[in-house]
Amino acid sequence: MNLEHLEIVLVHPETPRNVGSVARACKNFGVGRICIVGSPEILVDGWAKATAHSSTELLDSARFVATLEEALAPHSFAIGTANRVRKGKLPPLQLPHEVLPDLAQATRSGTCAIVFGPESRGLTDMDLACCTRLMRIPTEVDQPSLNLSQAVLVALQECWRHAKGWSPSLPPGAVPVAAIPDGSTLVSGATRSDDDAPPAFSEFDLLLARVESLMAKAGFRPYVGNPESFHLAARRSLSRGRFERRDLRTFLTMVKTLERLTGRK
Repeated sequence: MNLEHLEIVLVHPETPRNVGSVARACKNFGVGRICIVGSPEILVDGWAKATAHSSTELLDSARFVATLEEALAPHSFAIGTANRVRKGKLPPLQLPHEVLPDLAQATRSGTCAIVFGPESRGLTDMDLACCTRLMRIPTEVDQPSLNLSQAVLVALQECWRHAKGWSPSLPPGAVPVAAIPDGSTLVSGATRSDDDAPPAFSEFDLLLARVESLMAKAGFRPYVGNPESFHLAARRSLSRGRFERRDLRTFLTMVKTLERLTGRK
C-alpha cells in the first residue's frame, strides 16, 4: 500500500470539527491528501483547524471540487463506504480485508480514493455507483454507524497496517508496498511507464462517451431509460479490469474504426 497515492474524499461534509478530525487522522496514518466535494465554506469558521491540531497543512492543501465525478477524475480506483447492504446493480459491500489487497495493488501504479458521505445520510446510491468497490466497517449490530472522522480513522488504520505488513490480509511472505518508496518500482531495474499505468476515471469517461454515441446510433436504449446509470455501471466494469493506458488506446482504435464504418453508412 503506497499511502502517498491515497486521497480521502469527503462528499458534502456537514461538520467543520469532523473535517478537522479527518485531517488529524490522515496525518496519524501517513495520508497527505484530502478532497472536499460540495462544501466550499466548511473551513471558514475556524472550527476545522481547531480540531486538526498539528494537521492544519492538510486543510490548507485540500482540494475543493463541485462533484464526486470531478473528485474521482484523476484516480484509477475508488472505494465507496457505507454501513448497510445495498441492492440493485451496485457491487456488494465488503469488509476491509477483502478490499485492501486490490487497493494496495492499485496504489502501486496510480492514485486512489476512499470516499465518505455526509454525516447525516452517507453516500447516495449514485455516489456509490461512481466507485470501483464498496466497503463497510464492521460494528456491533446495535450501533452500526460511525461518526465521519471515526470511520476515516478506522479505514486509514487498516490501510496503514496493510502498508506496514501487519494486516492479516497480506499473503504470507509478501513484501508490503511500503518497501517501494514511490510506488513505481516493479522489479529490480524496471520502472512503470505511462503506458503501463492504469487509466484514470476521466480517461474511461472519454472512451465511454464515444462508445455510448455509437451504441445510440445503433438503437441502444439504456436499461430503465437511465443513461447515467448505464454509464456508471460500464465505467465500474472497466475500472475493475486492471487495464493499462495502452489497453485503453487499443479500445479507442477499435471505436475509431467503428465510427468510420458508421460514418460511411
